[in-house]
Amino acid sequence: MTSQKIILIVEDNEINRIMLRGILEPQYKVLEAQNGLEALKVLGDQKDNVSLILLDIMMPVMDGYTFLSILKNDPSIASIPVIVATQNDNESDEVAALSHGATDFVAKPYRPQIILHRVASIINLRENAAMINQFRYDRLTGLYSKEFFYRRVREELQAHPDQEYDMLCSNIENFKLINDILGVPAGDQLLISVAEMIQEKIGDRGICGRLSADQFACLLRRPQAYPQESFINANSEINTLANMQNVVVKWGVYVIRDKQVSVEQMCDRALLAVRRIKGQYNHYVAAYDDTLRNKLLREQAITDSMEAALKERQFVIYLQPKFQIKDDQLAGAEALVRWNHPQWGFQSPAEFIPLFERNGFITKLDQYVWEQTCAKLHQWDQAGYPPISVSVNVSRADIYNSDLIDFLTRILKKYELQPSRLHLEITESAYTENPGQIIATVEQLRTLGFVIEMDDFGSGYSSLNMLNQLPLDILKLDMKFIQNETAKPTNQGILRFIMSLARWMNLSVVAEGVETREQLERLRETGCDYVQGYYFARPMPCEEFEKLLQKQCEQKANQALDNAQPLPNQQKPMLLLADGDVRYCEEMRRVLSQQYQVQCVGDGQSVYQCLDLYASQIRLIVLSMDIKNPDGVEVLKTLQHRIEVRDIPIIASGYWDDRWEEAAFNIGADDFAGKPHTPMSLWKRVQRTQRLSVLRQQEQILREEAYRDYLTDLLNRRGLYAVCQSLRQDDAPLALFLFDLDNLKKVNDQLGHDCGDQRIRQFSRLLRSHFRQSDIFARLGQDEFIVVMKKTARKEAVVRKGEALGQAFVEAGWNQDVPLTVSAGIAMWDLSETLDEVLSRADSALKCAKVGCQSRCRLWEEANVWGIRSEIVKK
Repeated sequence: MTSQKIILIVEDNEINRIMLRGILEPQYKVLEAQNGLEALKVLGDQKDNVSLILLDIMMPVMDGYTFLSILKNDPSIASIPVIVATQNDNESDEVAALSHGATDFVAKPYRPQIILHRVASIINLRENAAMINQFRYDRLTGLYSKEFFYRRVREELQAHPDQEYDMLCSNIENFKLINDILGVPAGDQLLISVAEMIQEKIGDRGICGRLSADQFACLLRRPQAYPQESFINANSEINTLANMQNVVVKWGVYVIRDKQVSVEQMCDRALLAVRRIKGQYNHYVAAYDDTLRNKLLREQAITDSMEAALKERQFVIYLQPKFQIKDDQLAGAEALVRWNHPQWGFQSPAEFIPLFERNGFITKLDQYVWEQTCAKLHQWDQAGYPPISVSVNVSRADIYNSDLIDFLTRILKKYELQPSRLHLEITESAYTENPGQIIATVEQLRTLGFVIEMDDFGSGYSSLNMLNQLPLDILKLDMKFIQNETAKPTNQGILRFIMSLARWMNLSVVAEGVETREQLERLRETGCDYVQGYYFARPMPCEEFEKLLQKQCEQKANQALDNAQPLPNQQKPMLLLADGDVRYCEEMRRVLSQQYQVQCVGDGQSVYQCLDLYASQIRLIVLSMDIKNPDGVEVLKTLQHRIEVRDIPIIASGYWDDRWEEAAFNIGADDFAGKPHTPMSLWKRVQRTQRLSVLRQQEQILREEAYRDYLTDLLNRRGLYAVCQSLRQDDAPLALFLFDLDNLKKVNDQLGHDCGDQRIRQFSRLLRSHFRQSDIFARLGQDEFIVVMKKTARKEAVVRKGEALGQAFVEAGWNQDVPLTVSAGIAMWDLSETLDEVLSRADSALKCAKVGCQSRCRLWEEANVWGIRSEIVKK
């Protein structure tokens, strides 16, 4: 039921008021006032509700004419219609009433039907006018609304066919950001300021309207020119009016030559010109031209064709070969896409890829490329070609797709491929948009075994701090970066620094865009791993790439035939012995040469040179810590970051000193041979270290199969038991660490399981960084971790190791949101007990560490443990 309209009766005669009330009240709500002054007071409270005023002219205190004059000069009440009551039908009274602003008049005595008819008619007229006004004008700015602006422009163009006009449209850069940061009221004030400036500048030379949130349009009689200075000054005025800084309004001009073009298209083309200068500093106005028009038409044609092109397999996979720089051997490829249109022919990816990224079609196209690539890899596997990996592009839209991981794992399973065969290229700039979400997604992919490449590295987006946080395996240097850097003198570029950084982060490096021999040699000199570019090969169809694979297979077969009769010494694996004592080297060589081809060097530089020549042949390194140029510690650190030797076991040697031994193990040595020792003693260590290396390889295989915890890449319980069954007496004594993450459940409850999983992964990486590669790592339950440390004779060093890891956990700062601590229980193990018995002792020590140990790390020793237990019981 609708509410009644309100009518205000202003009449000094009480009988007349009663009579009017009787006529009106069945249909309207009536308010009364005895004179004009009293009526103004009523309107002060009810001005938004009163629909009409019935006014007598002759009244005391304030007559009707005075009231009308005041009413029409007050904008808040001037629009209320007024019917004046006159004593007779005197024309002069009617003219006087209308000249003072009355809407209509009625004569006394009052006739009910006339009164009701006039009142209803005028109220309806007012409401219709209000509705028309609302349609015509934008509520916020007072400019024409979009629809009425279009209508007025059409009328103006038709009325003045000989006048030349232009359409100007504007757009406020980053307007959404202004609303988000400063609030909607501030944004509204900015829009009002823009409208005021436009109205002032255009005046009676054109028509202005508001098209949408921050888009304005003006039909303007064509001036002689559009100088940038005028728009710069207008921009300054807007900032002053809105009391803001750095607000930028860009303008586009469409010169109207064909007045038959729809007004909507005129505005669209002017806004297209605005888009051309979006983000360009000190450019405030641009004109629409045929170039923009043709681009728009071309983009529309591409959009109309893309779905059919995918269905008809017009998109073709091309492969650009990737070569290993040390021997120029084929190492893989990058999958690229080409569009072979039946009418247009081959289309440049630079034309359609950016458009697909904007309209979202890139996700479908990428999935098509991934599947076609996997199908080709499977085909080559069936043909018996050596397994290679292929890099595929992953766009930003793909990363935000919730089905990304499911799709990738599904096609790998379909084509019987390991994840490592598909390298995922993500552009450097993608990491800057929403690094948190992107890093989380990429970490999941990497955990599943995919190799992650950062594409276009060096194009100018990443910071070193950000790079350190990203889950990466390979840096792919940008083509322009390579061209610029290789053109500089060796001592002026940063290429060598980037290579060193990659080594330190255990990343491989691929250089793309290599076009000259000079570029190749420069990259080879600085230690780059892989190259691709026109110097080696252009992108090619899969069939041509297959010929390269075939050729490489034939070359390797011929080499195998040539090497079928090696010299006896060449059949032996190589051992690198680095020691400055020539007599020591000769003594050790006599024993070691029974099974190894021994290369002896006397200083650090010679170690590096030997590795450059024989890295692929060396099976073990014996490194003296007291060699020079550089010293053994520095050499050992360097070897940990060289990819080609990171799987070669290293025995450090030196005269007995706890600091030497501890330093060697902390850096990453697999064993320490204290001097003096006999050749036979070193021989036994070498044999044991080789066995440990084999065991390490077996552990890797176990992790890749059924014994891996997929969240952390550590062994699970089954894997731990399997690996521990392979332990030998030579590995003893061992130390078993049982770590527990306290309050992990609270992290899951308060911050979510994703955050809890992240803490678990972070802790697993912390474990790996504080123990040797040859040690055994496992995750038993949600928050329990195991490390079995081999060949650990001194209990004090073991405890220090546990305490150091606890300190590193605190310093990592992961417990800012929810307090998270780590406790450790340690049990020594001589392999005379079962794993379950050792775990039980470590668990007892862990319980004591949680209650009675300040450092939250406890070594199991029967007296200490039982003493602490008794104290707990007493309490």
